[in-house]
Amino acid sequence: MDKNEITPINRNFLQGVSDVLAKARKNAKTAVNLSMVYAYFEIGRMIVEEEQHGANRAAYGTQLLKELSNYLTEIYGRGFSVTNLKQMRQFYLTYANDQIGQTLSDQFENLPAVSTVRKFYLS
Repeated sequence: MDKNEITPINRNFLQGVSDVLAKARKNAKTAVNLSMVYAYFEIGRMIVEEEQHGANRAAYGTQLLKELSNYLTEIYGRGFSVTNLKQMRQFYLTYANDQIGQTLSDQFENLPAVSTVRKFYLS
């Protein structure tokens, strides 16, 4: 073989590089999704805590969600309707005191935790 001749690239090498990128993309998507789960839980917690300080709870909560929706939508765009904020609040109320038993995922010590030390696991 001539010294200047290009040798064919090993297909296993190409596939290996492709696999690394595919795994990294999958991990990035999982990390983003997990981060949003924690964000929605925290937002729900903050809404509940803020509502509990309101004098007329029902009216205050309705106004709070409308104002928060407008504020977040102005800054971040879509995704922060009153309905979505209510769902974030319900998500918090549902899982705030959830006691999940020992699972394999408990071995993942480096997962982030919200202020209540609650950890979420995505499959």
